[in-house]
Amino acid sequence: MRDTQASAAAFTPLRIGPLTLRNRFIKAGANEGMTPHGLPTQALVRHHRDLAAGGVGMTTVAYAAVADDGLTFAHQLSMRGNRCRTCVC
Repeated sequence: MRDTQASAAAFTPLRIGPLTLRNRFIKAGANEGMTPHGLPTQALVRHHRDLAAGGVGMTTVAYAAVADDGLTFAHQLSMRGNRCRTCVC
């Protein structure tokens, strides 16, 4: 495939299981620093909405722990216990 064809393909829809992405641009998960006390904030939600509105086909969050012993740094996104009931999203 030529470079121009590969570049053009990036703008075409992509089906992943039941999902169809509008293009093949995927924002990899990263620590955005918007989860104080391990909980998502409106700023984190807004950040990912802005990425989607700007044209990214899929955006993901990362550095999440499912248990206390999985935490690797302070304020890491965590989905444990009743804390998820207080999420802002």
